[in-house]
Amino acid sequence: MKNQTSKFYNGFADKYDIMISDKRYNAEMPFFEKIFKDNKVKSILDCACGTGWHAIKFKELGFEATGCDISDDMIKIAKSNSSSVDFFQADFKKLDKSIDKKFDCVICWGNSLSHELEEKDILSALKNMYNVLNKKGIVVVQIRNLPKLIKENKRIFPMHYHKEPNGDVNLFIYVLDFYKTKTTYNVISVIESDGVPKFEVNSSDYRIVTFEEIKSLMCKAGFKNLKAYGDFQFTKFNKKSDDIILVGSK
Repeated sequence: MKNQTSKFYNGFADKYDIMISDKRYNAEMPFFEKIFKDNKVKSILDCACGTGWHAIKFKELGFEATGCDISDDMIKIAKSNSSSVDFFQADFKKLDKSIDKKFDCVICWGNSLSHELEEKDILSALKNMYNVLNKKGIVVVQIRNLPKLIKENKRIFPMHYHKEPNGDVNLFIYVLDFYKTKTTYNVISVIESDGVPKFEVNSSDYRIVTFEEIKSLMCKAGFKNLKAYGDFQFTKFNKKSDDIILVGSK
């Protein structure tokens, strides 16, 4: 789904850092630090890095961090956010052809895998992550628990409001449309600059990936010793969890 996903993220790359609070990254760091410490991780690849802030935070914590993303525009912003992290454009289904080094850990965060609408493409991505890992390396994958949201019919998420010092206003609303095998994620943006509002909608499809499916695909890709969590506090995954977080080893 390269073209659709690239178009989606290129469409609001310049707004992404406004939409995502720094509080989110800081809240997730203790989770990653423990995972990295427990597995003696020194080098990390974020293979769906967006504007790069996870990789930048990892670098600040003393890890060797690298980031890649399918979106050229996201990578341009990531590079502007930090010159100390190596960022490059790549499709995570082609990692082993895009980079000639290996890592102690690969992370794939933010529901990125669910952009792949075909099971075979998710498996291809996982195999590529496996291939760029060092011996005994680990992968950390996070996707949203979409079956839970569908069951609860939770479609509209709290809006994000941000006012610039100059008075400009940024308003974001997130809406999900549910279908049989996919979910359409809509980001509704209202940007008011110099008193003139501008309205945009950026949309992309997600495969409805179940816990059983992603766990099975990770096993097929070669990962073992899988551990499943439902949040960043290491709570064991259950059907009521908001997230599906899986950690596997090579």
